[in-house]
Amino acid sequence: MGCDELRRLMSIYHKEPDIAYGLIAAHVRSCPICSHGIERLAVDLLAIDNDDHTCEQYRALFPTYYEATRPDYHLAEMSDIEMARMALHLGSCSACRDQYESFVLLCELEERDEMADL
Repeated sequence: MGCDELRRLMSIYHKEPDIAYGLIAAHVRSCPICSHGIERLAVDLLAIDNDDHTCEQYRALFPTYYEATRPDYHLAEMSDIEMARMALHLGSCSACRDQYESFVLLCELEERDEMADL
């Protein structure tokens, strides 16, 4: 997962991490590919980042992350660091990524059913 634009943004992380978090988060909010996780290109970043969140803590953030990455309307907000960390975690943890993919499918199904009822 991840696109060329994200790879470019990741390349500046080591030079300007604070700026990179903001750019990565903005990209993740608008890119349907990268919002599902940033694959292996982020492994070295995770080692430097000192992220001490557990998978359980990330899974608790799935609803907020899902709403914050909706392209047409954002019903929730996440900080740039939280957004980037979630995308990095989803890219490096296959168990969380699989659960998030299932969560997204259920949400989209629910949204489609709600639209059909209108």
